[in-house]
Amino acid sequence: MTDSPDSLNQAEALQQPAALAGQAGNLERALAYLDQAIALSPQESRNYFLRGLTLEDMHRPDEAIASLKNAIRVKPDYAEAYNNIGIILHDQKRFEQAAAKFRDAIHYKPDYPEALNNLGTSLRALGDFIGAQQQFAQAALLKPDYALAHYNLGITHLDIGQLNPAETSFSHALRLKPDHVQAYNYLGSVQHQLGKLDEAEASFTHAAQMKPGKNGEELNKLARVFWEQGRIEQTLAAYGQAQTLIPHELKSALGALLSLPAVYRNQIDLLEARQRFANGLKILHANIPNFISHNQPQKLLDELRWSNFYLAYQGLDDKSLQIDYAHFVAAMLEKIAPQFMQPRVKKDAAGRRLRIGYLSSFFRNCTVGMYFRSWITRLDREQFEIFVYHTRPEKDPVTQEIVDACDHFRHLVAGPVSPGSIASTVLTDDLDILVYPELGMDNTSFLLAAMRLAPVQCAGWGHPVTSGHANIDYYFSSAAMEPDNAELHYSEKLILIEGLGTYYSKPVLPTPARRADFALPEGKTLYLCPQSLFKIHPDNDALLANILERDPDGVIVLFAGRHPNITNAFFSRLAQTLRVRGLEPQGRGIILSSMAHDDYLRVNMLCDVMLDTLHWSGGNTTLDALACGLPVVTLPGEFMRGRQSYGMLKCMGLDELIAKDQDDYPEIAIKIGTDSAWREQVVQRIITGSNKIFEMEKSLRQMESFCHSEFNAQYGGQ
Repeated sequence: MTDSPDSLNQAEALQQPAALAGQAGNLERALAYLDQAIALSPQESRNYFLRGLTLEDMHRPDEAIASLKNAIRVKPDYAEAYNNIGIILHDQKRFEQAAAKFRDAIHYKPDYPEALNNLGTSLRALGDFIGAQQQFAQAALLKPDYALAHYNLGITHLDIGQLNPAETSFSHALRLKPDHVQAYNYLGSVQHQLGKLDEAEASFTHAAQMKPGKNGEELNKLARVFWEQGRIEQTLAAYGQAQTLIPHELKSALGALLSLPAVYRNQIDLLEARQRFANGLKILHANIPNFISHNQPQKLLDELRWSNFYLAYQGLDDKSLQIDYAHFVAAMLEKIAPQFMQPRVKKDAAGRRLRIGYLSSFFRNCTVGMYFRSWITRLDREQFEIFVYHTRPEKDPVTQEIVDACDHFRHLVAGPVSPGSIASTVLTDDLDILVYPELGMDNTSFLLAAMRLAPVQCAGWGHPVTSGHANIDYYFSSAAMEPDNAELHYSEKLILIEGLGTYYSKPVLPTPARRADFALPEGKTLYLCPQSLFKIHPDNDALLANILERDPDGVIVLFAGRHPNITNAFFSRLAQTLRVRGLEPQGRGIILSSMAHDDYLRVNMLCDVMLDTLHWSGGNTTLDALACGLPVVTLPGEFMRGRQSYGMLKCMGLDELIAKDQDDYPEIAIKIGTDSAWREQVVQRIITGSNKIFEMEKSLRQMESFCHSEFNAQYGGQ
């Protein structure tokens, strides 16, 4: 039975007043007009469809779905009706059913970009990030000016750790919709992760300007970028503005109270920053009740991600400050996430492999990855079932080597991974031992280390300073590098492993280069100081100046900081020290840009001496230098972090490269740099003695033995 022409015309005429009533906000009247239209023309599908949309606007979802189903009953291929049912189901978090309706819509209308986008949204909610990405990409292909599809495509690129494509998608979305605040926020976050700090600053600034008076979140992100740019005044100002807007927020409080400079102007500047940090800890403790009462636990857990990274580069004893901060974190966790603070009971390991986990964001080609991959790849698999938790998107050949070596690799980056979800994953795996190769370089792992996620928890010296956390039981360190009173520097029980404490593969040297290839001057003594500039304490400046003063042909070779502000701050300080000595800085220092590892090794091969830095000595950099046959001069410090090169040289029997004091240091450096015959003797000893520090299995066997003896002790060695 079909509706008469008069009925159809009358019904169609009612759609306009219904639309006008809806636009005026009178949804009841709009619904009445549509009910009249349906009574006049019950076989007209559009009236049911419009009625369903109106009921949806009236927050009557079940009735809306019923009306949309009536539209489909009359018109079985009504793609828009299927799509809108899917939207309602998605809003009700019925994602599987929503996805089915979106697929129905696409079945009847394959070139339907909105339905493709909506299907992607439901698939993403279901954790199918690849499937979601395919739908968003198809929607953007069908409708190139569809800003929302490009934006969603960017989010799925982020979900699966594809940073460069994510940057492209968010940029595209912003070209189409320049007022999209969240697209600017996401773009800034991606640029930040890619190390494009100036671009990230611009993106977060745009986002902040779009929300005046309500831009606390954007100011926090901007502050973090300022911090990584080495702009401490702007960092503190931005966090302070965020605090004004959101008085009881934890993230801005941590930033305003605990942020430290990358490069200090002088020792006084350093001590003032340290005192501000100590005072900040007192304020944080006093405000725990305010943080708890004004914020949701999940938000606080996310904002507790913080590490006191630059504190360890001040060259002082950080134990009490680290413990004080750790007490603050533990007090917060006891309130907001007590499930992660409960004791974990040891289980009898007899007759099975020990379940040992490693958690870090540095399982890749970097200092931590190179140093500690052997703790995973070379452990006895018959004794250990190995779990690896990698919390950073990037993967490279080192990551793949670890993937291939372990039993279970958890790449915890897909979707918005929270500290709580990572902690839950670790707990589900029911580990016996959990090891953090570094604590202090990554905010998320530093927070997780405050929790109790395994019966036995250990830290390695990837960031060689005590964690302060009561839930870290042991600290693995190198016996060759620690001073006699080392246990006094740690809140954890110190476990000394022989030699370097790890199996480190000797780098394969590339083909040699010429100095001209890197714009390095001929006929000069090249003193390589390759540490990150934030590691070069003000105390080093006098040593460098002393060497340049006594060797007129001496040139210091350094590497630029992550941002020009850091580079400029360091060289301004060093230039001032040189001028005090009557030395003209021009031509006495060369700044190289970051480069591929093979080229970095070539630079080592072209230099005459490596100058190790006070308070924080070389790790990977010293091993690379020694592999290249480059003599390293060091002066051991009070703490392990200033004694790594010392330990390596001791193992190799190269005591003549270890200075007794700050007067002895330049003597050794200049003699190596200018006495070619003696330098050649030292180089030959380095080449023949390198087997004493590279590729040593003994330390791994010692670690295996410790794990078994510690875990099985309570079972009488069973």
